[in-house]
Amino acid sequence: MRTPLARLFFVALSTTCLAVPAFAATVTDVSITGNERVEPETIRTYLPFKKGGEFDPAQTGYLVRSLYATGLFSNVEVSQDAAGVVTVHVVENPMVNRVAFEGNKEIDSKRLEELTSLKARSIYSPAKVQADVQALQSAYRSRSRFTTTVKAQLIQRDQNRVDVIYNITEGEKTRIARINFVGNKKFSDSDLSEVIATKTSAWWRFLSSADSYDPARIDVDRDLLRRYYLSKGYADVQITSAVAELSRDKKSFIITYTVYEGPRYNFGAVDLTLKAEAEGLDMKALGKDVTLKPGELFNAKRVDDNTDKLIDDLGNKGFAFLDVKPAYTKHEAERTVDVTYAITPGPRVYVNRINIEGNTRTRDNVIRREMRLSEGDAYSAEKLKRSKDRLTYLGYFEKVDVTRQPADEPDRMNVDVKVKEQSTGEFNVGAGYSTFDGILATASVKENNFLGKGQQVALDMSVSQRQQNFNIGFTEPYFMGQELAAGADAFNTKTDYQSESGYDTAVNGADVRLGFPLSEFAKNDVRLGYKTTKIENVGSAASQFVKAEAGSRSSAMLSNIWSYDNRDSTYNPTRGYRISLGGDYSGFGSDTDFLRANLSGTYNHELFEDWVLTLGGRAGIIEPTSGQLPLYEHFSGGGQTLRGFEFGGIGPRDKITGDALGGKYMLGNTVELGFPLGATLTDMGVRGVLFTDGGIVTKFDQSSPNIIDSKTYRITTGAGINWRSPLGPLRLELGFPLVKASEDRTQIFSFSVGTRF
Repeated sequence: MRTPLARLFFVALSTTCLAVPAFAATVTDVSITGNERVEPETIRTYLPFKKGGEFDPAQTGYLVRSLYATGLFSNVEVSQDAAGVVTVHVVENPMVNRVAFEGNKEIDSKRLEELTSLKARSIYSPAKVQADVQALQSAYRSRSRFTTTVKAQLIQRDQNRVDVIYNITEGEKTRIARINFVGNKKFSDSDLSEVIATKTSAWWRFLSSADSYDPARIDVDRDLLRRYYLSKGYADVQITSAVAELSRDKKSFIITYTVYEGPRYNFGAVDLTLKAEAEGLDMKALGKDVTLKPGELFNAKRVDDNTDKLIDDLGNKGFAFLDVKPAYTKHEAERTVDVTYAITPGPRVYVNRINIEGNTRTRDNVIRREMRLSEGDAYSAEKLKRSKDRLTYLGYFEKVDVTRQPADEPDRMNVDVKVKEQSTGEFNVGAGYSTFDGILATASVKENNFLGKGQQVALDMSVSQRQQNFNIGFTEPYFMGQELAAGADAFNTKTDYQSESGYDTAVNGADVRLGFPLSEFAKNDVRLGYKTTKIENVGSAASQFVKAEAGSRSSAMLSNIWSYDNRDSTYNPTRGYRISLGGDYSGFGSDTDFLRANLSGTYNHELFEDWVLTLGGRAGIIEPTSGQLPLYEHFSGGGQTLRGFEFGGIGPRDKITGDALGGKYMLGNTVELGFPLGATLTDMGVRGVLFTDGGIVTKFDQSSPNIIDSKTYRITTGAGINWRSPLGPLRLELGFPLVKASEDRTQIFSFSVGTRF
């Protein structure tokens, strides 16, 4: 058996070292030799001659090249003897027995297997090995490990098989030592450094890859720099070069961007033209989407935003396949740029079919019920986008693509929904600390897509120095085939109010609920529940009002909550608002009778990039319908809703013991400004916040000279830091009361941090 080196030698010289006849002769027979796995008839299909025909020596090169191109053979020889028999002798490439990786730690072997073309039971070839080596090195370069070396080792096995071993020596990450800018006069290096995605290496970027050299990211940086200048009026800007120099020790890069800024321009004439007739299209109404004004500073981003508005507006009117292109006319002497939007709408289009791919577990109907478009509907770009958002919000899928495709009919289109499923089961444990709850530990088991039906089953437990909570719940989001979210819960909660009011509560109960949408962003939730609440561990020094209520009371409650939420994010909204109006009635023969109403809302607006203003308000009222209102049903104030005061730090209080009693009326507001703290801290996930809170809690249900209630609207102001830390969300805030009452309890510093792992 030839060695691999010898085989490579024969492959390289096969087209010249062939025994071929010097003249054409009749083929009396064809003999195939040397083949073990490949059938003779497979080889015969490549022969340019057949038995009884003429064998032309010029055909030999073509035959050899054709057989080599199959990748099945390492050597091919063609000859004809004196009797006219043509012999095709082949040496088959070995079969791969196994492929293995050694020395890899940064990239898992399973991922490396996906990158290589050689697999177990595939045919070995030197070209494939070389391609695999390059693919593996590219994978490491994409992770900034440029000094990584990959060497292929072959181990011969019996039956013409080989093991392919890729020996990998992983190099250290190649960091960014310095970033230089050349040619920038209008903006400083620090300004431009905040624009680009690549960052210089620093210890705090241990969770980020932005300080690792990535050639693809350099191309992105060039585009980011160009877009930045175009948004500032520099229509002639060019990023003439982006050069990365590797240090001598091959441990870091120095990156230099060369910029030609050019002069600043303003908008000139702005026009909107229609290139074809479109029935039902109101150009005057469409023109309202264009907000550019002559004389304003040229801003390419605003041009793109207006283009998107036009596309969305036309799409919502059913003109799906359209073309909107802004054309620029530059006047260098006047330093102005004319912008003309050329619009060519296609015909009104209807949805033909909705095709769903990639869902192996989630049922088709679970996906279809989230679509805002149905087969036969007129196409709407807004509804298509909303469909993707709704599927994404489910949390069932790692990736969601919703695209439109032409159908056979010109006025029809198909919608392709491609999803990549992810795990929907969760087991979470967590720990944290806050100035309100103290040390906190949580555990939860949740399945958000039970049996692929979109049902949710959850079990939650939490224990802190202040509260112990247990809850189990089930939710069917489409009850009886309708968009009705039906569910049930059972709960047990114990809360320590000793520091505020001198007692503890123990609550046990269950409820059933039903939620239904009123519009795309509005919904209504109805809840019917029963609970028993026990006031226990009443201290000897507690308020007389607390002692009077020691023991258990039951409550059968019907609740209704209407809400409207069009925010872009639940956790860190930058735009949109949320309003919630709720009402509760407790009675139905239970020990507790009252009516309660709550109103709350928030509004978010991005003033500048990453500068978000949030306005919030809340109000509540509760009145007993018979008997006295339980102590624990009163509103309390302070804590996270009124920073600068303790939880229960404001409102009616026992004048003798100082215990917080709460009130029947509540009102509050919040004004908050979130802002970035520079590129470095922003990369770490740190943001600053300035806030002003206000609030009042007043009117205890009972009258007594021993109750103090200042009826003062408290106002606080302060600042804080929010950090998406490796340990979880962290909040550190300082609140300073500007208006307070003498009986209030303040808390200047508040802190909380938690994690799930």
